[in-house]
Amino acid sequence: MSKILIIEDDLFLLSLIVEKFIKSGFEVETAVDGEEGLNKILKNRYDLVLLDMILPKMDGFKVLEEVKKNQSLKELPIIVASNLYDKNDIDRAVSLGAKDYIVKAYNSPEGIIIRVKAFLQKNLINKGHTL
Repeated sequence: MSKILIIEDDLFLLSLIVEKFIKSGFEVETAVDGEEGLNKILKNRYDLVLLDMILPKMDGFKVLEEVKKNQSLKELPIIVASNLYDKNDIDRAVSLGAKDYIVKAYNSPEGIIIRVKAFLQKNLINKGHTL
């Protein structure tokens, strides 16, 4: 079972996504602001982080910057799920280490889960494992 952290401040969307991830067989933890999310990343091990960009206390870009500074977290895959869809925002997130960028307005919770599952499966296969 893959363990993921979802950092999202929209509580309605968060509850929808969490429910769907759990039904899909994921172990899920959540954070509702960037600071809480970063603290959880530093203290726990996750197979993947799903990160919003527009967050209270610390935005997603700052979370990415802090994770990138930490050598022990360089293998942690982070997928951005945000409503920021400006090319500069996407390019910045990718340059800071985001492995994928999902625009929430154009994807259903199911679509987000499909992208996450596909990424995790590809990541495991690349490491010589299978799901």
